[in-house]
Amino acid sequence: MAAYPKISKSFKSRLKKSNLRSRLVMFGVILGTVFLILSFFWNEYGFIRMWILNRKIEKLEKEIVRLKVEKHDLLWEIDKMKNDPEYIKSYAVEKYGYARSDQKVIQFVPADSSEGELTKQISEQK
Repeated sequence: MAAYPKISKSFKSRLKKSNLRSRLVMFGVILGTVFLILSFFWNEYGFIRMWILNRKIEKLEKEIVRLKVEKHDLLWEIDKMKNDPEYIKSYAVEKYGYARSDQKVIQFVPADSSEGELTKQISEQK
């Protein structure tokens, strides 16, 4: 006698159908999961896109703060130029090198540029 009972043909067909059904369900679940992962990470509203946009927002906010400070400094300088003649004199001396007729202006030449001019002068004399 056989150790295993005989399996009927109808049971085998039901087993094959359920195996096919479970495979289709598993394929649908995997396909749905892949779709959700792709839409979460690489979509217009995905995680990576939002992370990049948040970094850009942070940079722009820092730039706004820097520009506000620069605006404040420029407004202070405008006010000083309109109302303070001593500031205008010091600004003219610092920015443009102006001096009164009784003052001497001393200009410092960087060492590397003076060496280049000296070399040119020596080569021209030869």
